[in-house]
Amino acid sequence: MKELMDYSFIEPLLYPVFILVISLFSYFILKKYFLIKLQEFQEKFNLDKKVFEKIIRNLNNLLNILLFLVIVNVLLNFPYVDKYIQKYIINLLKINIIDTESIKISIYSLIKGFLTFYILLLITKIIRRIIEAYIKFKSKKEEVASTIDILIYHTALIFIFFIALSNMGITWKILLPIAGALGIGIGFGIQDIVNNFISGFIILIGRTIKRGDWISIGENFGKVIDIGVRTSTIKTLDNIDIIIPNSQLIGNQLINWSYIDPVIRIHIPVGVSYGSDVKKVKNTLIEIAKQTDFVIKNKPIEARFIEFGDSSLNFELLVWINIRKIPIPLAKSELNYKIWFTFKDKGIEIPFPQRDLWFKNELLIKKID
Repeated sequence: MKELMDYSFIEPLLYPVFILVISLFSYFILKKYFLIKLQEFQEKFNLDKKVFEKIIRNLNNLLNILLFLVIVNVLLNFPYVDKYIQKYIINLLKINIIDTESIKISIYSLIKGFLTFYILLLITKIIRRIIEAYIKFKSKKEEVASTIDILIYHTALIFIFFIALSNMGITWKILLPIAGALGIGIGFGIQDIVNNFISGFIILIGRTIKRGDWISIGENFGKVIDIGVRTSTIKTLDNIDIIIPNSQLIGNQLINWSYIDPVIRIHIPVGVSYGSDVKKVKNTLIEIAKQTDFVIKNKPIEARFIEFGDSSLNFELLVWINIRKIPIPLAKSELNYKIWFTFKDKGIEIPFPQRDLWFKNELLIKKID
């Protein structure tokens, strides 16, 4: 009877069950209260909503994977069955698929490596978003946050990659020959890739070009929408994405219209007939500029008389605009429309080229029946 009342077999079960209960309790507490408090914190300080949504999503994923690992670990070490699991499952998974001096890869090490990569990547994403939210809150500059974000991501990715390789069973001994082969490859075939990679980091650190800048390179004019470590992307006014190698942005001359100050001055040429009242033309041009919304009014507006042309009096309207609010081609087009219609209403003639033809000798015209 005493043997039947012996509950000693329960004692080893208490610890894993306790760990499992605590883990589940912590998981639900964090999901229910911590993430809600985090959202309230975002609303209280009016922080970037999209960034915090990404933080919460990544934290959710991290909590899910950590709970999964805890449950698996408890089950694998559960009393009375752990020996069988160790013998028939774990030992089988630990059999090396590749077994050399430098590489020892098994199914177990592959799973361990992939899980390590995923968890570290999630932690990196959370840190990136927290730093991004902080920088946006402090400096209110999105381009600064994006630059730091890219640097953190690619630097962390290198370390995560090597840590994951190490957990998979690939030792540093194998990386040395790979580095040597890579060096030879760089010398013969992929120097352009490395050049673009280094140029990308120079751009990110030097910040001569930032996301949101309007640039001209060659015949291409567009807005920088992405800066990678190898290539950058600009979007033209025709919604065409142009992917440019970073080495071209470093090695070639380009115009950054919003490098330091996005406020620039544009020149609008216009010609009028010789019979026009030049004062009226000047006042009309200045009036057009003052009535245009995107023209900055606290900057000087000028209407210059440039020259006496072959068939017109040539003027130039000079106005200041914020290129981040309106691109140069659209601003020029809008002002040209206004100039044309206003000149037409006020009777100011915009001439077209005319040529008088003079004959040195008398011109005879014969009628042929």
